[in-house]
Amino acid sequence: MRPGLDYKVPEPGALLVSVLAQNEDLALGAADRLETEFGPLDLSSFWISFAHSQYYRAEMGDGLGRYIFFFSAPLARELLVDAKLFTDALEKEYTVNGGRRVNLDPGYLALEHLILASTKAVPHRPYLGRGIYADLTLVYECGQYIPLRWSYPDYSSNYVRALCAEVRNKILKLRKQGVWRV
Repeated sequence: MRPGLDYKVPEPGALLVSVLAQNEDLALGAADRLETEFGPLDLSSFWISFAHSQYYRAEMGDGLGRYIFFFSAPLARELLVDAKLFTDALEKEYTVNGGRRVNLDPGYLALEHLILASTKAVPHRPYLGRGIYADLTLVYECGQYIPLRWSYPDYSSNYVRALCAEVRNKILKLRKQGVWRV
């Protein structure tokens, strides 16, 4: 460590997991398993249609939708890799005939941004370790979460961005109470 430098660990983020599935019952079943690992849910989106992309159609079928679940316990940001490895293992448990029935994407919401974990290497995703990359999905500027040119359409929606703002307000409230820490 260089003299005079003060290295600070950033405050935790709010863990979220997006659950993409063919139906709500399957997604809610996965949420039960996620709660066993990550603790109770704090906030859930409504069921969001995944009609804007055909990316998962061949593997998972038609009529896909997603929930985005936010968890109560703060997440130390460096644990995002562990969260992604857990959700990948859970996806395998839901596999039938070589195809996934659920797609689980963890991330964290911080005051300044939303980061998703990914196994796909593309130029805007820095490597975190153990095969996992960070996808900067939204940034907080001018009083709102703003999508970037590569942000997924569903995360760019006003609805999801409003959910993120709601969670951000909870984080701010918990910070004032001195309880937003791991």
